[in-house]
Amino acid sequence: MKRGWERFVSSMLMVVLVSGYGYAGVKSDSGAVPPLYKEGELIVKYRDNVSEARKMAGHSRRGSMRKKEFREFRMEQVKIRRGLSVEKAIREFEADGDVEYAEPNYVLKAINVPTDPQFYSTWGMTKINAPAAWDNTTGSTGVVVAVIDSGVDYNHPDLKANMWVNQAELNGQPGVDDDGNGAVDDIYGYNAVSNNGNPMDDNGHGTHVAGTIGGVGNNGIGVAGVNWNVRIMACKFLAANGSGYTSDAIECLQYIKTMKARGVNIVATNNSWGGGGYSKSLSDAINGQRNILFIAAAGNAASNNDTTATYPAGYNLPNVIPVAATTSSDGLASFSNYGRRTVMVGAPGASILSAYPNNRYVYMSGTSMATPHVTGLAALIKARYPTLDWRGIKNLILSGGDRPASLAAKSVTGRRINAFGSLTCVDSRVFSALKYPAAIQPGVATTLSALSINCAQPSGPVTVALSGGEVMTLRDDGVSPDLAAGDGVFTGSWIPVRTAERFYFSSPVGAETVTVGM
Repeated sequence: MKRGWERFVSSMLMVVLVSGYGYAGVKSDSGAVPPLYKEGELIVKYRDNVSEARKMAGHSRRGSMRKKEFREFRMEQVKIRRGLSVEKAIREFEADGDVEYAEPNYVLKAINVPTDPQFYSTWGMTKINAPAAWDNTTGSTGVVVAVIDSGVDYNHPDLKANMWVNQAELNGQPGVDDDGNGAVDDIYGYNAVSNNGNPMDDNGHGTHVAGTIGGVGNNGIGVAGVNWNVRIMACKFLAANGSGYTSDAIECLQYIKTMKARGVNIVATNNSWGGGGYSKSLSDAINGQRNILFIAAAGNAASNNDTTATYPAGYNLPNVIPVAATTSSDGLASFSNYGRRTVMVGAPGASILSAYPNNRYVYMSGTSMATPHVTGLAALIKARYPTLDWRGIKNLILSGGDRPASLAAKSVTGRRINAFGSLTCVDSRVFSALKYPAAIQPGVATTLSALSINCAQPSGPVTVALSGGEVMTLRDDGVSPDLAAGDGVFTGSWIPVRTAERFYFSSPVGAETVTVGM
């Protein structure tokens, strides 16, 4: 594994400083904008069993200081000493044996494309067959989803009744951390920007997202979300301008993990944002709460995530579901990223009407708007099948959808979600090769994997027949290199002997042939 400094400089030619921000690298030949990070700060992860005294001694030696601690993940947001560049600070920290890695505090942004209201429409709910799904369930107040975004207008008439409420704080004393979770007066969630318990939305993006997930249904006003009944926990990490930092996103994840451990039934987080470079700390934080689905916008650059990764959607973690945006005619939205091996499903994301702060409703477009349709479906599935864990919920999302031609070679499943199809799934099979080498080096081990599911369940065995007649079996047992047991992704390690290969992946639910170097 590369150290944080190596990851940071592997493609860096120079650093450009702009108004307190730095660029990690320079603009590429493809026109891609390099990731921004915050000057004067790092995210640092410590090794196991490093004492508080050793951490403080390290800060004393380097002239740095802790700004925030993410105890659940053994991480800190660190202020480095004045005059020290980010790249030099990374080298200093990673020379310390107590430090696992250090990396920049990347800038992240809401992923949306605003459009002007033209006519009243909730076409997305019809397209995903939500009305038929509502005959099975309209959701449950016992199911919680967390919106990690710009906050939520918790007073909005279409959201107020569906907001998660921390009863200990609601019924406690103002200005007191009544439940002892480290946050004061966190009645509806947390604000990582201002470090307080008020996640009120001052941008609009998070409220729009929340309305799609859980706008109150059958109340005679506004819109209905995928769930008429649900509980929405707000965690604000994007400021009024729609941007935020990796450190604040991690703080939201820590808050959510803490509340989950305290018994709050958090099924999924909605993550309609992205940017920055690959962040090991953010990846670790997402992986550190494997029992919560992390549903993420694929991005709005109209690019192929298989070849140019977009984060956080691009993290290869079993609980991440990257989402593309589709149109009312079931086309891939012109702005949407895609990926045959990396983007899982599509969902409506063009001209979506939803709630907006101050009792308003507006249309917005983007993979940001597609993502909450999927998050809402995760909550709806949990309401219908309360004993299902994250694996079964994810697989019903992936297997229950329709197959528009536009997604056939643009996503792993080739499907746009269908809520009714997921809730009533019977013999719906999905098979897709996921990982294989882009170029083969004989003698160098590589990973092969494939998704093989039928409705909620994994379907094996999965085998790979090779050009030379060899046959290997992929396993879904959680033993490395497999990431999670029983999630329907079957994985194996393979040492090639040829520079060109034909892979024939197969299982009881399907087959796919992939050629490399031929």
